[in-house]
Amino acid sequence: MNYMQADQVLKALADTTRLKIVKYLSTSELCVCELTELLHMSQPAVSQHMKKLKDAGLVKERKQGRWTIWQLEEMHDEKAFILQLIHELPTPERTLEHLVAEGKKVSCTS
Repeated sequence: MNYMQADQVLKALADTTRLKIVKYLSTSELCVCELTELLHMSQPAVSQHMKKLKDAGLVKERKQGRWTIWQLEEMHDEKAFILQLIHELPTPERTLEHLVAEGKKVSCTS
């Protein structure tokens, strides 16, 4: 990792919402629709955050039908400290279990 890459990664993580997204993705891959519910944000707003994380090399996407599924990019040694930092953060207030209990869990696989 060079200085420019480190700068991009650190800028991407210098936002509470993006830190929460990385925390969520550290436990499982998620669809944009799940992230919008978890974060109480619009789909365009979530997509802007995902673009910044993707440009920094922290996440990757895959298409599943009409859905976009996001997961963390493989963390090599130079980014391993990020996962350690993320694991130290508290669990976000809302989880997928909360969405299920509220009847808001969207099935992105159908």
